[in-house]
Amino acid sequence: MNHTRSIVGIVAATLLIAGCTSEPLQPAAAPNPARASVNLPPKQVLDEVKRLVSSPPMNLGVAEESVGVVTTGWERHKGNFHIGRHWQERTRYRIAVIPDWNEPTGKARLEVSAQTEERAAEGQTWTAAPQVHRPERAQALLDKLVAGLGGAGSSAQPR
Repeated sequence: MNHTRSIVGIVAATLLIAGCTSEPLQPAAAPNPARASVNLPPKQVLDEVKRLVSSPPMNLGVAEESVGVVTTGWERHKGNFHIGRHWQERTRYRIAVIPDWNEPTGKARLEVSAQTEERAAEGQTWTAAPQVHRPERAQALLDKLVAGLGGAGSSAQPR
């Protein structure tokens, strides 16, 4: 009996010590934004981006705009499977229109990054999920934007 208690005590102490860390876990660094160059003036690209994200089939809308950067509204997605169910996710996009260094009035670069929030079920509060990276969503939106711009002599750049 005494021997069993000793073993249980050692196992419990080991688990307790192993579970303690000196630093909290940090989320992985966010992936680079999806990028593409377009052969259109930056102001025209920005106007078209706002039109495209606000109209069908995207219907995301523009939540914020500031000096060449547009933040869209939220788009709902089925999330990861946690604790017996799929969590809910929503993603919004930050779209930056950056003038080309060599031809600032004739060419631009688009950069799209995704920000995701999650919750376990309907009615719960959305919480930021910096550990959840969805670069494929940003790339899909970028592809739709480039297509909506008519290709415009665009070229996708490596992520």
